[in-house]
Amino acid sequence: MAGTVSDPIFYKDGQYLTFTATAALSLGNCVALDSDTADYCIKGVAAARLHAIGVAVSTNRVSRTMTDGIVAAGQKVTVCTRGIVNVRTDNSAILIGSLLELGADGKVTLHTDASADYRSAFAMALEENSSTDATVIKVKLLRG
Repeated sequence: MAGTVSDPIFYKDGQYLTFTATAALSLGNCVALDSDTADYCIKGVAAARLHAIGVAVSTNRVSRTMTDGIVAAGQKVTVCTRGIVNVRTDNSAILIGSLLELGADGKVTLHTDASADYRSAFAMALEENSSTDATVIKVKLLRG
């Protein structure tokens, strides 16, 4: 059977899950679940200390390139929940092996809890972001 399914009945191994975006988000942004229902996701907001569930990788599985833009509120979004994925960073200097957590606007930032609490650590950097410019790096998701 040809075609794609944007609202699957089963989730295979859980690596890619489909949600409805409650706010516009860019592919490559980290997302967290909306507090109202598990069927919806929002991009991360650091002040709320939300825990990311994955990274937005496509709209309805049409494309998996970050250059294809933005998922509008109300659209289906495919979220990668484990494995290696490209993700948007903030402007912090990130070294290979650094632990990352959910930052503002769905971008990853350096993990701040250090030795005190690793629960908010979301990913490990596999590439560097040594400049002060926001960029895209490859990371290994730690959950899933």
